Amino acid sequence: MNTRFSPLSEFTTPQQRFGASDRLDCWLEEQAFLAHFNLRGDPQHSDFLEVLDEQIGLRLPLVANTVSVSQQWRSCWLGPDEWLLLGPKSKELPETLMAGLNGMHYSLVDLSGGQTVIRIGGPAWRDVLGSACTLDLHPRTFEAGRCAQTVLAHSNVLLIHVDADERGEALDIVVRRSFADHLLRWLIDAAMEVGFELHRPRT
Repeated sequence: MNTRFSPLSEFTTPQQRFGASDRLDCWLEEQAFLAHFNLRGDPQHSDFLEVLDEQIGLRLPLVANTVSVSQQWRSCWLGPDEWLLLGPKSKELPETLMAGLNGMHYSLVDLSGGQTVIRIGGPAWRDVLGSACTLDLHPRTFEAGRCAQTVLAHSNVLLIHVDADERGEALDIVVRRSFADHLLRWLIDAAMEVGFELHRPRT
């Protein structure tokens, strides 16, 4: 039986370190083994949009840097004709979706093995990212339902503002597998002053 290892499986979890004020104001965890698909197509083509809605219940966001959510999928705007689809663990796109797109001008690439997601939350997550992120992450400019591509700790990433169940708001950081270890180490180092908890990966 094949055993899968997440990009961050070598990190010891759980772990914690109290900050200067003897608090734990930040938490981190890997959202492991999500389905990642890069989709390109013509949003002016009504059938293109309808196929996505019919097959996975997802309306593609057409406003720059926004996110749409269905019961199982998220779609992040990457460009006028490009989106990142994020689904639950090992979720495959239905064959009927490809059949419905047949004959249209589109591209669909499975990136699941090459990317992962690091989720960061807690009252000080904005302060942790602020030491290296040039984006304005204040709630009035980067609220729920927004996403943005940027560089964080010398890594190309996609930031997605999320509501993290009972834990409140958080941020998902989509990063290439080869940069995930470096980025998590940087986040841990940046969070030491405020105190952090590193949770077991969510799969």
